This record gives sequence, structure tokens and C-alpha cells, in this order.
Amino acid sequence: MNYALAQVFTDEVEKRLDDYDAAAHRGDPQSLAQLARGVPILTGAVRTILAQHQVDSHGSCTACPRPPWRRRTRCRLPRDLSVLLVDLDTVDDTTGKHALRTDR
Repeated sequence: MNYALAQVFTDEVEKRLDDYDAAAHRGDPQSLAQLARGVPILTGAVRTILAQHQVDSHGSCTACPRPPWRRRTRCRLPRDLSVLLVDLDTVDDTTGKHALRTDR
């Protein structure tokens, strides 16, 4: 997949997430119904990502990227998702990336 196509997919996902956020903030019955229809989609997506990042007894994950000459690295996705699902304040908006802050 090239960069342009990946960006189109990323933009579409971000738009859907923005729509869900807006529906949650509006709170009217129609918006809440839209949000309720989206929750199974979001939970299914998270479950699929977790299934792709299953770790072995050493904590290595076959889905995480690595250079061919380097052994597998420890997968941090399950830990990062667990923290984010409890406390969204750990997302560092200043960098524009979804990185966990270490100062909290």
C-alpha cells in the first residue's frame, strides 16, 4: 500500500471517529442511536487489532515491524491500548502522534 492510499484510509477512519465523538457530545436520541450502532464496530476493530498482535511466551509479536536482521521486538500494543482505554489523557497531542506520555 502506498502513502497516498494509506492517508485516504486514515482520513476516513478519523472522520468516522469524529462523527462518533460529535454524536456522543450532542446527546440527542438520534445521535445516541448512531453512537450505539458504532460501538460494536469500534470494539470489533480493537479486538481484531489485539488478535493480530498476539505475543509469544517471550513477548514477541509477529505483527510488529522490524528490520530483517533484527530479532522480534516486544509488542507494546496491548499495554498501550489498556492504558488508553482507561485514561485518554495519556495521549500526547503536542506531537501529533498517539504516543504514551511518560511524565504522568
